[in-house]
Amino acid sequence: MEIEFRMNEKKQGSFYIEKEGQQIAELDFEVKENLLNAYHTGVRPELEGQGIAARLFDRMVSFARQEGYKVIPSCSYILVKFKRRPDEYHDIWHRMEDEPTGEACGIKPKG
Repeated sequence: MEIEFRMNEKKQGSFYIEKEGQQIAELDFEVKENLLNAYHTGVRPELEGQGIAARLFDRMVSFARQEGYKVIPSCSYILVKFKRRPDEYHDIWHRMEDEPTGEACGIKPKG
């Protein structure tokens, strides 16, 4: 499964995977100036637990580094990944006083 990329003229985009013509996973974001707001990650329920979201996350991290973007982790999945390894992502993690809770994804973080 290959990760595809799209971004429109408003700089809203996603990394996504299609299987048999159907989108099965996505990581959605929007870019404003040098900030990439990663606000949603989703994988079809029957495919969860196979590392698909992690692959999308890794692709987003590579893209952010390549383009010089700082990432706002509005999605709970991305926020958790950043918090688990802050040293690994310090170069792209846009930290703010009012740090996102990750609830923009619609999933409340555990704990």
